[in-house]
Amino acid sequence: MTPDPGGTFAAMGRSIRRAALLCAAAFTLTPASAGAVVAGTPDTANQFSNVAVLRFLDLDGETRWRCSGTLIAPNVIITAAHCTEGAEQVYYSFAVTRPTDEPDAPGAVGWTLGGDDSVPGPQNIYTHPDWDGDLQNNSLDDLGLIILPAPVAGIQPSPLPAPDFSLDPVPHATPFTVVGYGITYVKPSSSPKKPTADALLMRHYTTSPLSNLTSDTIILSVNPKDKRAGGGICSGDSGGPAFLDGVIVGVTSWGTSQFCRSGQSGFQRLDDADARAFWVPLLAVAASRL
Repeated sequence: MTPDPGGTFAAMGRSIRRAALLCAAAFTLTPASAGAVVAGTPDTANQFSNVAVLRFLDLDGETRWRCSGTLIAPNVIITAAHCTEGAEQVYYSFAVTRPTDEPDAPGAVGWTLGGDDSVPGPQNIYTHPDWDGDLQNNSLDDLGLIILPAPVAGIQPSPLPAPDFSLDPVPHATPFTVVGYGITYVKPSSSPKKPTADALLMRHYTTSPLSNLTSDTIILSVNPKDKRAGGGICSGDSGGPAFLDGVIVGVTSWGTSQFCRSGQSGFQRLDDADARAFWVPLLAVAASRL
């Protein structure tokens, strides 16, 4: 999968703080370099039909960027704060292969407007109020939520962690399933063999084993040589889900791997109290609009 011109990385440069994060070395925490399911499996069977590709627009600067997200209620998509931050419009598509047109282009097909906060009306795009761009493991708050103007028909929302559910007892090396529309790097068969980005932007999924838990972050190991894992994440997977037994328990936040092939990736937990304090009340707001 390839990066879009003016895509997620361009959005990251909308502030000095976030631009500085982007310019960091390949092995540092970078929001949205956590982002493509590399060496994963194309979801040609539409197994993860409730995972969407998102296109965000900042109308003032005509900046646009891409993320992934998950339907968690008929009219709610959850994603990352570094995806929703600064967005005035958002479009979505649940197609396995992302629509090729820009969503606001004349005659564009395949996209649905998920919210426009540039005009008067109910707010659609929400960013966790404590998100500040700091990717410290114990103070992440990298959560965003979109309340859609209309429910999505024909797609079953993902279950959320039950009120009494906690990831804390989950054993080390437990496999999680990661899904998204990010970049996939491929290694050419002939020299030079430097990995390049594949041109097909398609929903992919993979498994990744638990390596650590902090108070609000799931840390998954990303190593293609690990038989328990199928690949890593890259730009565009940001905001996509981490599933455990079919339940969305986290969203993609950051990664440390060059070419998204090794290292670690961090996912904002949804089961901790701080995360619940964000998404639970907003689900009630969304239900009141149905």
